[in-house]
Amino acid sequence: MAQLIDIRRVAVAPQHFTARVTIANGGPLTTDEDLVGTTHVYNLLPDIVDHACLGDASETFRDVMGATEVAHLLEHVTIELMARTGLGGDVSCGRTWEVAGEPRTYDVQLACPDDVLVSSALSSAAWILQWAYSGGADPKPDVDAIVAGIRDLVQNAEQIAEREAARDAAEKAAAEQGEQAGPDEPAASAEDVDAPAQAGEGELEA
Repeated sequence: MAQLIDIRRVAVAPQHFTARVTIANGGPLTTDEDLVGTTHVYNLLPDIVDHACLGDASETFRDVMGATEVAHLLEHVTIELMARTGLGGDVSCGRTWEVAGEPRTYDVQLACPDDVLVSSALSSAAWILQWAYSGGADPKPDVDAIVAGIRDLVQNAEQIAEREAARDAAEKAAAEQGEQAGPDEPAASAEDVDAPAQAGEGELEA
């Protein structure tokens, strides 16, 4: 399957992180279109069924998981990954709604205790759904390793940003120095290349 979920853009506000996502043509729009893939997600992250689900008639995600939008499932997988890091506080629900006039497109809104936390959890959730709805082949995602990676990224985000900024500055300085140095020296002519070395210039006379 081609990439199932395209995260087209994100908007970060003081309280919320909103991602506009599009589900690929040919991919399931709802979880009941591919119950095998949905079951792969449940087996990997069974605690998502206990999430609060305020936008539906039921109180928890358990009652709607089998027949809801894949974008809604993306929301809850993201929340579960955030919760497992221990860095997001009590984040138990978000909101997902269809974008009018844009087929197969949804806005997924999440509480935003930290934008690096939310964005990395969202991209990891999209990868998990890609795996699940592409057959769920072995090896299955290592959730503990994913959560540890997200936690490490959040805790070291400032240092990573500083390293990237220093690298970009060094590359820019090197490019500017190259421009100031002027054109390279002209290449040797064919006559210079073909001329035999003179005695004392690298060869000995017989």
